[in-house]
Amino acid sequence: MRTPRVTLLLAAALLVAAELMSLALLLQGIGEHQAQRTAAAFDRATLLMPRIADWVRARGGLPGEVLIAPWIEPFDKLIIEDPRSGDIDRPTRTRLEAGELVVASRLADRVVSVFAMVRSDLGPVIIRLTETSNDASRLATDQMLIAQHAFILLAALTGLFLVALGRETPQDEGSSPALRAYEEAMSRLRLRDDERLAAFDREKLRLTAVLRDREAMARAGELTAGIVHEVRNSLGAIATHAKFAEKSPDDRIRTAALAVADEVRTLQSVMNRFLDFIRTEKVQDDEFDLSRLVERVVARERTNHPTRIDTDGVPTPVRGDEDLLERAIENVVRNACQASPQEDRVTVRFGADDTHAFVIVEDKGQGIEDVSKALRPFESARAGGLGLGLPLVLKILALHQGTLDLAPRPGGGTQAVCRWPKGASAATSGNAPEADTTATRSP
Repeated sequence: MRTPRVTLLLAAALLVAAELMSLALLLQGIGEHQAQRTAAAFDRATLLMPRIADWVRARGGLPGEVLIAPWIEPFDKLIIEDPRSGDIDRPTRTRLEAGELVVASRLADRVVSVFAMVRSDLGPVIIRLTETSNDASRLATDQMLIAQHAFILLAALTGLFLVALGRETPQDEGSSPALRAYEEAMSRLRLRDDERLAAFDREKLRLTAVLRDREAMARAGELTAGIVHEVRNSLGAIATHAKFAEKSPDDRIRTAALAVADEVRTLQSVMNRFLDFIRTEKVQDDEFDLSRLVERVVARERTNHPTRIDTDGVPTPVRGDEDLLERAIENVVRNACQASPQEDRVTVRFGADDTHAFVIVEDKGQGIEDVSKALRPFESARAGGLGLGLPLVLKILALHQGTLDLAPRPGGGTQAVCRWPKGASAATSGNAPEADTTATRSP
C-alpha cells in the first residue's frame, strides 16, 4: 500500500515537472513571437534600404541625425550612428562592412533594431532603424505569467524538499490534515495555472494570425508601390507622346491624343492617391452623395459584367473619403457580379440611419464557406484571383472606423454589409468580435 509520504512526494515531483515544462513552453512562445518580429523587421529593412541609401547620400548622413517619417513605418525612427562609436562591437562592424544587415532585439522592452552601413560622399555611415512594440498589455501579461509559473515552481520545490526531509508517520492517508491541505492547495494552483495557460495560448494564436495578415498586406503594399512607380514612369512617356500628337493637323489624331492624355491624367491621379493611401493610411473627411457614388460604381460594372444589377436607395449625404469608399464598394459589387450566374441579379441597397451610412450588396452565387479566410490577403476561391479585393475593402472601412459584415443570404448567395459612422461620435471598433452588427442587417 502506498504511504501518504510517497504519494505526496510523487505529487510534488509531478507538479515540479509540469511547471518546468509549462515555463519552458511559455518562454519558447515568447521567443518565437520575438523571432517573428525580428524576421519581419529584417524583411522590411531590406525593402527600405535603397530609399534609405538615397536619403543618406542626399543629406550627407551626419552622425546623430534622426529621421521620423511615414515612409519608414512601422519603424519608429532612423538614426545616423557614428561609425567610430564604441557601442558597436567588432563582429557587428565586420558584418556591416561586408554589406550585411544586422538585427538586434531586446526582449525586455520589445525593441528591435536593424543596423546597416551606407557609403556616402563623406565616407561610410551606420544607420539604425528601431521598431518598438506598442503592445504594453502583452508585455505585462508575459511578465505576470512568468512570475506566476516561477512562484508555483518555487512552492512545489519547497514542498518536495520538506516532504523529502520529513519522517513517515503512523497516521493513515485519510487522517493527515497537513497532507490534505497541501494537496488541495497544489490542486487549486494547478487548476488556475491551466486556465491562464489556455488563455495565453488563445491570445498567442490570435496575435499570430493578426501578425501574419499584417505582414502579408505589408508585402503586398510594398510590391504594389514598386509596380505603381514603374507604371507611372511609363505613363509619363505616354503623356509626352500624346502632347506631340495633339499638334497633328489631323483632327482625328488630335482628338485621340486628347483622350489619351485625359486617361493618363486620370490614372496618374488614381496612382498618386493609392500610393498616398499605402504609405500614410490617411483618409479625407468630406461630405458627398452616396447615391452618386453607387451610380458610378454600378454603371461601370454593368458595362463589364452581363449580370443584372438593381439598386435601391435615395440621395443620401454622408461623410468620408469618397475615392477610397468608391474603391471599396466597387470591389464588393464586382465580387458579387463575378459570383452570380448571368441569369441572376445583384441587388445594391444603400442609405443611412441615425448614426451610420450603409451599402448592402446581395448576390445569388455559391456563397462564402469561411468568412475569416475570405478576409485574409492572398486567399481567393476564384481561379486567377489575387485575394486582395475583400482585404482592401476591410482596410478602407477600418480606416473609417466601420465594419464589413459577410453573411449567407436566405435562399443562397452572400450578403455583404459595408457600414461606416456618419460622425466621430458614432465610431465603432471595426470588425472586432464585440462590435454590434445586428443593426447592419436591419435596413
